[in-house]
Amino acid sequence: MTTIWTGLAIGAVYTLVAVGYNITMAQSGIFNFTQGQITVFGCFFAWFTMADLDLPWWIAAAAGAVACGLIGLLVELLAIRPVVARHGAHSHAVLVTTVGAFVVILGVLAATWGRTPKSLEFFGGTDTVTLLGGKLAPVDIWLVATASVAAVAMHLVSGRTSWGLSGRAATDNPDAAKAKGVNVAALRTTAFMLAGGLAGLLGPVVAPKVGVDVSAAVSLTIYGFVALALGGFGSYLGCLAGGVAVGLVQAFAGRYFGAEYPPVILFGLLVTILLLKPTGLFGHRGLRVV
Repeated sequence: MTTIWTGLAIGAVYTLVAVGYNITMAQSGIFNFTQGQITVFGCFFAWFTMADLDLPWWIAAAAGAVACGLIGLLVELLAIRPVVARHGAHSHAVLVTTVGAFVVILGVLAATWGRTPKSLEFFGGTDTVTLLGGKLAPVDIWLVATASVAAVAMHLVSGRTSWGLSGRAATDNPDAAKAKGVNVAALRTTAFMLAGGLAGLLGPVVAPKVGVDVSAAVSLTIYGFVALALGGFGSYLGCLAGGVAVGLVQAFAGRYFGAEYPPVILFGLLVTILLLKPTGLFGHRGLRVV
């Protein structure tokens, strides 16, 4: 059971990254390559606020949400909006500019806090508990609960609010949405800010699990995307299912086959599912990926 709890906890982290990806995709049809890097920025900001400034975790979470929300805003204004105005939202140039933004954020992190890995103690304690015969840490419980709440909450927002429904319309047919009075640009901007804010808000929970290290951005970006693709583009509950699947496969494959096997197994599983169902297990057929 310990392996299962470990897989669920790290899968929850991938779920949260996938949810951030899905926010921008569901509202604008744009894959935001910087989401994993912004999540790492949130981890650094939480470490800086809690370890360096000795402030409580809830201040770190609130301040991180604001800081990373502003980063999301800057990414949309500087890397997305000019390209969309010139080439359209479904141009591959958008992906290139988000990759560029990824590198810029990496450079800012390295220049500000350095490349030396750091650690942050979880505010809820480090004493493990035993559940169903397996051991798990308090941070694991928080991560699983947070990922579940985030996925369900965004599922409800996307399907039961005018903001979420307008995003679906704007993604399927931007011109028709504009003709109906939908402010497509505002939807895109708020989506990038919300996705960034979510990453910053969760810094105090994610940092103790994945560490505070610039190199973590690559694994979070890749495995977060795998979780999104497995679960289904456009589905927040699919993000949860995909994150759980990725985490469990990684945990069990790492334990029984070795650390080098999880990526091979995961990408083999990803290719198989996408060949059988290109939109993922719970994905929306109308959603396009840049």
